[in-house]
Parts: sequence; C-alpha cells; structure tokens
Amino acid sequence: MPYIFDHLDVIKEALRRSSFGLITDVDGTISQTAPTPQQAEVSPLCRQYLSALCKQLALVAAISGRPAAEAKNMINIDEMVCIGNHGLERCSESHSEFTKDVQDYFKVIEAAIEELTPLLSMKGISIDNKRVTATIHYRLCRDPLSAERNILAAIENSPHARGLRTIQGRMAIDLIPPVNVNKGTATLDLIQEHNLQGGVYLGDDLTDIDAFRAIHTACHDLDFKGFAIGVISQEMPAKLAEEADFTLNGVDDVERFLKWLSQTAVELN
Repeated sequence: MPYIFDHLDVIKEALRRSSFGLITDVDGTISQTAPTPQQAEVSPLCRQYLSALCKQLALVAAISGRPAAEAKNMINIDEMVCIGNHGLERCSESHSEFTKDVQDYFKVIEAAIEELTPLLSMKGISIDNKRVTATIHYRLCRDPLSAERNILAAIENSPHARGLRTIQGRMAIDLIPPVNVNKGTATLDLIQEHNLQGGVYLGDDLTDIDAFRAIHTACHDLDFKGFAIGVISQEMPAKLAEEADFTLNGVDDVERFLKWLSQTAVELN
C-alpha cells in the first residue's frame, strides 16, 4: 500500500488540472471513531483546511453513511456538498432530497427495525433509524464477534431486513435498500456534475470501496485523473486496502494531507 506522502508529485500533477475535486467520507476519515455516533466530532484542523479548500477547488464534498443533514451539521461548512445515507440522500439549502425509487423503503426500514428490536436486550447494541437506511452498532458490546453473529442471525430471521442489502462495516452493520445507488454512483455524479478533471476520494470503510471503484472508472472512461486514498486504522478492512491507490495513517494524517493540499492549491494558483 503506497504511502501518499511518498507520492505527492502525482497528486500535484492532478491538482494542476483546471477543475479538481476533493470528496471524503466522514466518520473515521475526518472524524476520529467514537464509542457512539453522537460522540463523534470532525477534527477542528480538518474543518479548517476543508473550509479553505472550498475556496480553492472546484468541489469539496462529503459522502457519509449518516443522514445528509446530520453530516452537514457535523461538518458545519456551508460551502461543502453533503450527501448522506451512502449516496441515497443529498442535503440542499433547506431540505434533504432522496434518490428516486427509495421512498418505498421508508416503511420497510421501519418494519425491519421493529423486527430487530429484541437485539436491544443485548448490552451494547443500538439501532440507528436513518429513515431510508438503518445501522446496527455493536462497538460497545463486550464480545463484538458474538454480537455480530447474533445480529446477522436476527437479520436472516427478519422478513423485512433480509430483503435489504447488508454491509458489515467497522463494528456496525448497515441495512440499505437493494437499489443501484451507493457512494460510487454518488461520486460519479459529482464528477460529472462539476466537470471535474482531477480529484481524490478519502475513505476508511467497506462502503467507500464503491467510491474507490468509481474514481478508477472515471479515470478509464472520462477525461479525469484521480486517486482513491484509504485511511488506515486497526479496524481498516483488508478489502479497502486492496482497492486503494494510496494510504494515510489515520485522521491525524488526513489533517496533514489536507493542509498540504490547501497550500499546494494556493501555490498553483
């Protein structure tokens, strides 16, 4: 896994293109992983550099598993584009807009959560209802592996949950409508909407693989030069590393990279 600070020349080359974009995941990438989602906070340095980059790049965007409005409030940068629920929801000026064909799944998610409610009797498990998706967290469980097995078994026994996409992330399991929308399709949409000719995507979990692949697809099919950057942690899935072009060592390294990106953008302009 090549370390990005050993290859800044190729990022700088892409940054010279007329329109360059930065797209990032939120939790575990610009925010340290916290015991609960409510305790997570965007790094102040990440916020500082992202805010500066909004004035320097053609696009600065976040694609999160959180609801779009929640991600936007957490980041607290008005100029940033915020997409939530793994690409299914975009935060506009006054409200959130859901991707077509997913409204039918609001009731399915509600029913699935109700069927999975017995899981809450296990200490450390919580279920996050995000309207069009749901996330079952088990980071606080004493035996995470046992908790994961019980959650997967409960999903299989739930008539509504087993019809949804299941993604096993970092101490969490996402339930997502089985539609062809994900962080990858959202990434390609952003590249095309903003006519990007260069860019990077930063991510740390399995749902970011779709975005990594979208970056590579854009490099192949469009006039685009971009790179997928994996943010390493002890919980980083091996599959993510296999898909990444370069790596960063945790959120502290992301801060350092964003600082370099901002300073270099100023130099090139």
